[in-house]
Amino acid sequence: MSQWRGRLEENAELERAVDWVQRYYHLVLGVLLLGFMLWNRVRPWENFVVDGEVLFSGNDAWYHYRSTAYTVRNWPQTMAFDPWTYFSNGTDVGQFGTLLDQLMATVALIVGLGSPSDQTVKLVVLFAPAVIAVLAGFPTYYIGRRLSGRIGGIVALTVLALSAGSVVQRSMVGFSDHHIAEVLFQALGVLGTMVAVSVTRRDRPVYEQFVDRDIDGLRDTIVWSVLAGFAISLYLWVWPFGILLVGILGVYLLLQMNIEFMRGESPEHTAIAGAIALGVTSLLMFVPITTAEFTVGTFSLLHPTVAALVALGCVFLAWLAREWEARDIDAVFYPLSVLSIIVVGAIAARVLTPGVFDLFANNIVRVFGGVIGIDPSAQAGTIAEVSQLRQPVRVLFQAHGFAVFLALIGALVIVFRNLIGSKVPPERLLVVVWTAFVVAAALTQGRFAYYLAIPFGVLTAYVVGHALSWANTETDDSTIETYQVLTVVAILFLVVAPMAAVASPTDISRYDSPGQGIEGWTDGLEYLQDQTPKEGTYGGETNDMEYYGSYENTDDFDYQPGQYGVLSWWDYGHWITTQGERIPNANPFQQGATNAANFLLAPNETQANDVLDEIDENDTHTRYIAIDWKMAESNGQIGGKYFAPTEFYDESNVNRQDYYGPISYQLGRGGQTLSFNYHTQKYYESTVIRLYKFHGSAVEPQPIVTDWNLSTTQNGRQIRVSQGGQAIQTFQSMEKARAYARNDTTSVVGGIGSAPAKRVPAMEHYRLVGTSEKSATDSGRYNRGAAFTALGAGLQFQQVNSTSECSSNVTIPLGGGSLGCVPEQTDQFLHPTSPQWVKMFERVPGATIEGNGPENATVRASVEMYNPASNETFTYTQQAQTDEDGNFNMTVPYSTTGYDEYGPDNGHTNVSVRANSSYQFAASSFDNGTITQWTGSTEVHEAAVIGDDDEPIQVELNSTEIDVQEQGNETNETSGINATDNSTTDDSDTSTATPSGTATATPGGTETATPSGTTTATPTATETATPTGN
Repeated sequence: MSQWRGRLEENAELERAVDWVQRYYHLVLGVLLLGFMLWNRVRPWENFVVDGEVLFSGNDAWYHYRSTAYTVRNWPQTMAFDPWTYFSNGTDVGQFGTLLDQLMATVALIVGLGSPSDQTVKLVVLFAPAVIAVLAGFPTYYIGRRLSGRIGGIVALTVLALSAGSVVQRSMVGFSDHHIAEVLFQALGVLGTMVAVSVTRRDRPVYEQFVDRDIDGLRDTIVWSVLAGFAISLYLWVWPFGILLVGILGVYLLLQMNIEFMRGESPEHTAIAGAIALGVTSLLMFVPITTAEFTVGTFSLLHPTVAALVALGCVFLAWLAREWEARDIDAVFYPLSVLSIIVVGAIAARVLTPGVFDLFANNIVRVFGGVIGIDPSAQAGTIAEVSQLRQPVRVLFQAHGFAVFLALIGALVIVFRNLIGSKVPPERLLVVVWTAFVVAAALTQGRFAYYLAIPFGVLTAYVVGHALSWANTETDDSTIETYQVLTVVAILFLVVAPMAAVASPTDISRYDSPGQGIEGWTDGLEYLQDQTPKEGTYGGETNDMEYYGSYENTDDFDYQPGQYGVLSWWDYGHWITTQGERIPNANPFQQGATNAANFLLAPNETQANDVLDEIDENDTHTRYIAIDWKMAESNGQIGGKYFAPTEFYDESNVNRQDYYGPISYQLGRGGQTLSFNYHTQKYYESTVIRLYKFHGSAVEPQPIVTDWNLSTTQNGRQIRVSQGGQAIQTFQSMEKARAYARNDTTSVVGGIGSAPAKRVPAMEHYRLVGTSEKSATDSGRYNRGAAFTALGAGLQFQQVNSTSECSSNVTIPLGGGSLGCVPEQTDQFLHPTSPQWVKMFERVPGATIEGNGPENATVRASVEMYNPASNETFTYTQQAQTDEDGNFNMTVPYSTTGYDEYGPDNGHTNVSVRANSSYQFAASSFDNGTITQWTGSTEVHEAAVIGDDDEPIQVELNSTEIDVQEQGNETNETSGINATDNSTTDDSDTSTATPSGTATATPGGTETATPSGTTTATPTATETATPTGN
C-alpha cells in the first residue's frame, strides 16, 4: 500500500484524480443510483397511455387524480367533500386531497403554464410516484450517513435502489397512490428527529435557559426541533393515518429518556427536543382539521391531541427525573414508576373514556397486531393490501436480500450497547424503534412492507460502518485508503449480489402496465358516460351537478331529482367516479360495501329492490348496476371476487361455503393438483349471478349431478376430490338426477356452469343495456379457470397447436408450445352468455303484459336480444301461470321497439342491447289425447319499459290442436308443460356408495351443452399436459 501511495505522490495528476474520487465518490455513486431508480421506474410509461388515454394502476390512484385535478382548478384549496361518490350520502374525502395532491397540482400548474389540460395533469400524476421515489433517496442517504458516514449513506441508498417487491411496485410510474409519498415524508420526519435529539445531546439545553431567555445557547436546539416538528407534520399532512409515527416517536422518547436516566444522565435534553418537535406538530395539525371528532382516517382533533400528549409526556418525564434526583430516590424505581403511571392512565382512560380508549386500542391492534398473531378483520382481509403478510421471511428476503439479516444484526448491536450502558448516540435507538414498529406493521398488513427498504438500508449501513471499524479501518472521510475502498466493495457485493440474484429490481414485468382490470372497464365506463344521462338529468330533470364543484361538508348530501347512483362492488367506485363520471354507491373507502353486498347476494328480486330502496332518497335512485366477470367468479385463485361480498352481507348469517366449495383433482397420473368450484343453489339465486351470467332470464335445471369423494389430508382436513376427473354425471330426467343426489350425499344436482339445482325465475326490473367490447376471455386467468373446471369436471377439453384450431376464445398455454382449448359447446355450458369484461344493467319499472291462454297452464315468453359489443345473441325468457279463466300477466324489462325515441338527450339510456324480434309466447295443454299448443307475439315499446307508458300491453294466444295416440301421451317435467320445481338437494359431508349403473349414463338430446362422448376421461392428448402460467 505504501508503494502505491508513493507512486501517487510521484504522479501529481493521478494523485489529484484519486483525491477527487475520495472527495466526490459519494456524489457520483449517488447520482448513478438515483438515476437508476428513476430509469427503472419510468421506462414502461408508454404502456400506461392506451389509445391516447392515460391509465393508472390500481384504484386509489384514480381518486388522487380527481383530487389533484380539483386542486388545479381551485389552487391551493383541496376537495373537502365529494358528492360524486358513496350515493346517496357523499363523503368526506379523508386521506385524499392532502399535501400530496397539492404538490402534484402545483407541478401541473407549473408545467401547464398556469392552465394545464386534463392530459397534462394526468401525466404529472402518472410520473409522480417515480419522482417521489428518487426524492426518498435523499433522506435515506442522510440517515445512513449519520450512522456510518458517507459510505453508510451510499450503502443505505444502494439497498433502497436495489430493493424489489412492494417498494418498487408502489413507486412505479402509474401507481399514483400516496404510498411512496408516505415513505418519503416518514423518512424526513425520522431524519428531522434524529438531528434534533443529536443537537440537544451536544448542546445539553435545560429548562433554566428558557427562563433566562438564552437565545444563543438555545438557537440550534429550537431551530432543529422546530424543523423536526415541521417534517413530522408534513408526513401527517400527506397521510392522516401517519399519526402512527407520532406514536412511534412517543415510544422512542419514553425508552430513550428512561435509558438516559438509568445511565446517570439527565433526560431533560432529549425531553426538550421531543417537547418542541411534537408541540410544533400539534400546532401545525390544527391547519388541515376538517372535523372536531376523534378519527384516524381524516384530519381531526385526534392528530393535534396525540402530538400534544406526547409533548406533555416529555415535559412530565423531565420534571419527574428532577424530582427523583432531588429526593435522592434509587434510579431503578424511575422506569417502574413511569410504567405504573402509564398502566394507571390506560385503566383510567378505559373507565372514563371507553370510546377513545377503544379507538386507540383497535387501531394499535389493526396496525401492529400481526406480531402477536392477530389478523386484520375478515372484512379488511378482503382488501389485498390489508391482509396479513404471508411467509414474511421469504417475502422480505426476496425483496431485500441479505439486507434483512444485516439490519437485524445492526438493530441487535444497538440494543445490546444500550443495555450494557454504552453511551450510544440517541439517534441510533430511534432508528431501531422505528424499524421495529414498521416491521410489526408489515407483518400485520402486507401493505406496510414498502416502508421497510429505508430502515433496512440504514441499519445495513450501520453494520457496514462497524465492519470497517472492526477491520481496523478509519471511516473518517479525509483518510480513506484504497484497501478501505476494496473492503467496502466486498461488503457491498455481499449485500447487493443476493438482492440482484433473488429478485432483480429491474424485473418489473408485474408492474409495467395499468393492468387488464382498468383496461377492461374503460370502454364499459365510456358507455356509461356517453350513453346514459348525465347526473341530474335522468328522466328529463335539469339538476346538473358540477363535476369539480365545491360542496359543503355534510353527513348526508341532499341529492336532487335526476341525480342517481351506480351500484357495483366497492373496488370499482373510483373508476366509476373518474372514468364514468357517475356516482357509485360503494367505493374503495369501503363506504357502501354492506349495501352492495346485500344487493349482489340478494336471493330474490324483492330483496334486491328493497336494498336499493333503502339507499334511495326521495326522487333520487340507483339506476344502474355495473358487474364485471370477477364479481361473478367464485375462484379467488384466478381473480374472482364473489367471496368478498359474503364477508359484508348482513341480511342473514352466511359465509362463502353457503355458495360454493372447491373440488380438487390431479392432472394426469402424478401431475399437479388443481381445483374448481361447484356451486349451490344460493349461488345461482344470488342477484349478481342472475344478472351477469343469465342477463335476468329464467334458468331451468338440467339433469346433471356434480359428484365427488371425500379425502382426508395429512393434517386431518377433509377435502372434496373429483372421481378420476369425472365430476359430472348426466341423466335422462330431472327425477333420476335428484334421486341420485338423494342417495349420494357427496353430490349435488347441477352445481356447475349454467345448471342450477332448481329453476331460477326471471328478473322483471333489470335489463342489460350495454357491455364493454373487451371480453373476459382476453384474460389468461379467466381462461385458466374455465380450463381447470372443464378438466376437473370431465367436460371436453382439447389440445391444439394454435388459437385458430379452437372453436372458442378460451385457450391456455400447455407445455411444448401447444394450447389447451375449451371447445365452444363446453364454453357455452360453463358460460351461457358472452362473458364481456363489464356488463351494465339498468333498473326499470318494466312493461306489464296481459293476455289470455289455456286455463291453469304455464305461459312462457321469450325474446332474442343482440349485443353489438360481443356480436352475440341471448334469449330472455320468463313464465307466468294462467288462472282458471286463462288470464295471465307478467312484467318484462326488455323492450323490442322505440329505442331511437329515447337517449341521454332526453334523460334516458341509449340502449345498446336491442331485440332481434318481438316477444314470443307459448303454452301447452293436454286433454283426452289432444295436445293444444298456444302461441302469440307482441312488441314492447321502450316507453312501456321505462315507465313513460303505464298502459298494459295486451297479447292474445292462438291455439292449435295436435292429436296423438294414447301410448304417446306420457310426458315428463322437462317438456315445458306445467313444469314446477320444488325439490331440494342434500350436500352433507358424509360419504355413501355411488349407485351402480348410473355413473356413465349419457342420454342423447339432453340440454346440458355437454358434448356427446365427453363425459368420459379427458382426451388422451391432454390428460398429462400441464397448463403453464397458473
